[in-house]
Amino acid sequence: MGEKVKSLLLALLGAAHSLNHSLFLVLPMYLPKIAEEFGTSLEVIGLMAAISGFLYGAGSLVGGSLSDRLGEIRVLAMSLALSGVSTLIFLIARDLIMFGVGLLFMGAWASLYHPTANSIISKVFQRNMAEAMGIHGTGGNIGFMFAPIITVAMGDLWGWRYPLFFFGLLNLVVSTLLLKIFPPVEKTQAAGNIWDAIRIPGVWTLLFCNIAIGLFYNGVEFIFPTFLENRGLFSMLKGVAVFSLLAVGILGQWLGGRASDSFGSRRVLIAALTGVVTGLFLLLTIPHAVISVSAFILIYGISFYGHQPAMNSIVGLTTPNSERGTVFGILFFSAFGLGSASRAIASSCADRFGLESVFYLMTLLSISALLLSLKVPSPQNRRFTRKS
Repeated sequence: MGEKVKSLLLALLGAAHSLNHSLFLVLPMYLPKIAEEFGTSLEVIGLMAAISGFLYGAGSLVGGSLSDRLGEIRVLAMSLALSGVSTLIFLIARDLIMFGVGLLFMGAWASLYHPTANSIISKVFQRNMAEAMGIHGTGGNIGFMFAPIITVAMGDLWGWRYPLFFFGLLNLVVSTLLLKIFPPVEKTQAAGNIWDAIRIPGVWTLLFCNIAIGLFYNGVEFIFPTFLENRGLFSMLKGVAVFSLLAVGILGQWLGGRASDSFGSRRVLIAALTGVVTGLFLLLTIPHAVISVSAFILIYGISFYGHQPAMNSIVGLTTPNSERGTVFGILFFSAFGLGSASRAIASSCADRFGLESVFYLMTLLSISALLLSLKVPSPQNRRFTRKS
């Protein structure tokens, strides 16, 4: 594959990445309104979102295995197209049951994306893999950092359903482009399975670290806009704050990828999670709202998004091609499937003890992720070999 073709592929994957996340950025912006419309509580909406998030993670187990068997392009196109079509359900949803069905379908089909995209990037970009992972993440951030602004602009005018439908249509466009420009090829290499993947030494350590990361990330992402509103920021400023967090993430993705290739992925992972803990601590301890939120956005944004290319490159450098998608699926499931439980936990905690308590809990979870990262094996000068 030529360099120009590689660049085009990475650009399309960046767009797909942004849209995959944009689908899930609408709900947090309108939590109170959605709960009021359907006559329920934040806790119930949070539970439904947690179930959808669990499918979003659990489906990655299927997506990773499918990409090893059917080829990445086929699975990517299917994920984008069907998650986009699922947004039509929200246009006709007039009760809580239909709303829940929409969340389930959207989460299930969107779940196939991440392990598949990471797998193809790790195979196509053998040199500077972490940088390519970082660019993929950066492309995603450039696109989906605008999602909160678009969501608020469209949602305040026409209601929360229409931003979801808009992002769904864009998913269909990117799916069509992928199939047109990169026709699928038949797989010739035998694929492994989940059992083979989990027997690779080091995978279990990565999995537990990823669970802790997923727990604090999902809780922060889900409650942060409402937390800002509680701090006195009105709707548009709330959108700007989330926009800024994602914009700072662009720098984090780029720095994380470049630094991982230069200094080692494990070192960058540990440094990034240290920054996450620091950002959450400052959000809770600085009394001035604007200063605390600004410090959080800068430090947490760079650090959290900086950890992603480091973690992904560790997997890409230490797993065989035949099981790479499956391993990425396992890790994505650990972060976004098991980790999605924190959406329900955070909502319940907010209802019972207040929004501040949620971020104390997320800080404790981030500390556990940092401690686990100290046990993650380095890919430098070694490859994992499967236990017999």
